[in-house]
Amino acid sequence: MLRLLRLAAVAAVAVVVVGSALGQGPTTTDLFPTKVGSKWTYKINDQDVTVTVSGTEKVGDQEGFKFDTAVGGQVKQSEVYYVNSGGVYRAKVGDKKIEPAVKILALPAKKDTTWDVDSKVGTEGIKGKFKVTDDKAKVKIAGSDVEAVLVEGADFEIAQTKTVIKQWFAPGKGIVKVEYTIQGTTTTMELKDYAEKK
Repeated sequence: MLRLLRLAAVAAVAVVVVGSALGQGPTTTDLFPTKVGSKWTYKINDQDVTVTVSGTEKVGDQEGFKFDTAVGGQVKQSEVYYVNSGGVYRAKVGDKKIEPAVKILALPAKKDTTWDVDSKVGTEGIKGKFKVTDDKAKVKIAGSDVEAVLVEGADFEIAQTKTVIKQWFAPGKGIVKVEYTIQGTTTTMELKDYAEKK
């Protein structure tokens, strides 16, 4: 995640993985669809970014799903996520574990739910607080109005860089929009298409 945020700051391109994972037992959420082979296409500025569920991978005692993010047809980053009764967690970036895994969505997703983040990827820190600011937010995606859960991190520090994060999670589609503000520059990523493997 840290490399991705640096990429956003330097090149104004954010690469954000959308996906879900099975934790212990049959825990799933339609706010993070999870089928191997499923594919999301996002627009960032004038560039398309695709995210594909490429398979499963175990991180510690959690069974997670691996998501490959590609720009221009080339995979630039892989991440692993898992889901349990408490939420959706990002557990690994590339070959580095996130210690502890970062909860990106609390379950159940209810307005005003908050949680703290204090993790490391290697030697670099991720610290802040997330809040579900709206569980029925209206957002326009690909010309259509969608109801989504809005999660905001208003005062994060990622690799010693102040960052503001907003993510919209829509039922049946996962993350439909993301905004990162890094050093005063905002990068927006919006879903263009989601295709679930049949």
